[in-house]
This record gives sequence, C-alpha cells and structure tokens, in this order.
Amino acid sequence: MTSIAEVARLAGVSIATASRVVSEADYPVSAATRERVLGAARELDYVPNALARGLLKSQIPVIGVIVHDITDPYFAEVVRGVEDAAESSGYLVVTCSDERDGAREASYVRLLRAMRAAGVIFAGSGLDDPVSLEETPRHVKALRESGSAVVHLSPHAEGQPEVGVDNRGGIASMIAALVEQGHTRIAFVAGPATLYVARERLAGYRDGLNAAGIELDARLIVESGFDAESGVRAVDRLVESKVEFSAISCANDLLALGALQRLHERGLGVPEQISVAGFDDISVAQMTSPSLSTVRLPLRDMGRLGFEAAASMIRGEPVEPCILPTQVVLRDSTAQRTTR
Repeated sequence: MTSIAEVARLAGVSIATASRVVSEADYPVSAATRERVLGAARELDYVPNALARGLLKSQIPVIGVIVHDITDPYFAEVVRGVEDAAESSGYLVVTCSDERDGAREASYVRLLRAMRAAGVIFAGSGLDDPVSLEETPRHVKALRESGSAVVHLSPHAEGQPEVGVDNRGGIASMIAALVEQGHTRIAFVAGPATLYVARERLAGYRDGLNAAGIELDARLIVESGFDAESGVRAVDRLVESKVEFSAISCANDLLALGALQRLHERGLGVPEQISVAGFDDISVAQMTSPSLSTVRLPLRDMGRLGFEAAASMIRGEPVEPCILPTQVVLRDSTAQRTTR
C-alpha cells in the first residue's frame, strides 16, 4: 500500500503536513497546499490506515448497530437511517444481529469494545436477561469511560432511550381508534415479556382500555414472540379459548401479518368478522391484502437521530433525550364493528 511518506514526497510537503491534510485535522494549511496533497493522494490511490489512526485516537471510526434480527423490516429501516447519517461523516456502520439472546448481545458489545469502536447503537429493546443485566452494562460502562458513544433507541434496564418513540402512547392511540369503530372486546398480542419495549406496549394497551372505560379481560392478552409465526399461534390460542373478541391489536406488524394469515386460513374474514391492527408501519404493511392498519413510527429518522446523538457524544457534547411521536394509520384491516 502507498505510504503517507510517498504522498508527502509527490506533493512536496512534509510528512506531518500530508498526514494532517488527509486526516482532516484542524490545521492551518493553504488551499493550494491542501489541494496538492489531496491530488497526490488520489494519484497514488492512498487510503489512510483507519486502524493505525484508531490506535492513536484510542478508537476507530466504526459504529456498531446491534439489532435483534436484521431480516426484520423494522430494523432494516432503522439501520438505513444510521447509514444515511454516517455516510458523509467518515464512519463505517457494522450491523450485528443478537437474535434476542443476551449472551450473543454481550459478545457483540465485548468485541466492539475490544476493537475500540467509536460508538455502539442499540437499535432493539433491552432484554430482561441475566447476561444482559450483568455483562452488557459492564462493557457499556467501559465504552463510555473510553470516550466511545453508547446510544439506545428503545427502553432498556437502565431507563429510557436517548432517541426513541412513544410506544405506550402509540398503542393507546390505536386502542382508541378501534374503540371509535365500535370495538370493546379487543385482544392484544403482546410480544415477549422479556423485552422492555413489549412491556411498554402492553402498558399502552391497558392505558387505552382504561381511557375508554373498558374493563381489562386478561384472557384477551396473549404473550408471544415478536415474529409472524407467533402471530399465527396467538390467533389459534384466542380462537380455541372461545373468548369473545372483535378486534386484535398487535405489539408489532410482524405479529399482525401472522394474525392476518391465520384468520384467513381459519375462514374468518378481515375486517368483516375480525379487525386486525399492527404497530411500526413496516414497508409491507400497506401491501398486504387487506392492507394493514397500524401505528407509524419514524424508523429511518430514529436511526438518523441515533447516529447524530452518537456523533455528539464522541465530540463530548451533551445529548438531550428525544422521544419521537407516532401516528395511527387506518387501512383496510380494520372497520366498524359488525356482529360476529
């Protein structure tokens, strides 16, 4: 590989000057000299050694984004937002899928700490898991002490995110919309209780019922996974329990997509017999048949703001917590209640 000494020699400047120009250091260099150095770097195809620079600065320009499942459209959109913001900032974005496994999450954080990553963004919810509660916070503390940024985009064991959405209010708003359509027997597919975000969304369901003066029926709450297959199984449990319901609200869109599929397989019309609503507004929500009513989250903005928060932390600037609003989007999967 071309060395900085070769660039300096071709540009007719000292190695120190060439190094400061290519590293974009705050150093007074005339425009002509700067252009000469950059021109020499282009001609020689010089690429700065990020690892060497990282050793000097105690961190390398890498932002690790830890998601639960990169195949989930929710996380794909968040990561796109991080990449949008990082593109012009000289940072490489590395995505890590922990599969909602505390040990796997901790191993990624440990590796990012070992490689002196400039920042870690937790895109997924915190896990109420022994390893997550013991090992991950230790690595997070060490990252912060070394000057690396740590940003959460969802609630976690230590509190609320630096950048997040109003999960509780968003679910409550969807329940209010279903009540306005005449539904009073609303089931809720809640996701896994080990996820802090699922707990917030379940609290939003309770808030929505309470605001409407509807008594909570625990039989209508189904704890589940967070994928489409869990939505399928939730419908089976609800139908086979013989409990009365005219609508199903889900803690995310993948659950709702699974519910739509299973209701169709069981011969139950949506929305003629059962209304179905999701949460997230992932890209496929409006492409289903019927199109999915849901709560829209600004996922790409959340990723972008998450990176900006990390960049501020790296610069040593304070970061104020930011909670983004949600929006109820009613489509064809929900309708005015009819007799079941």
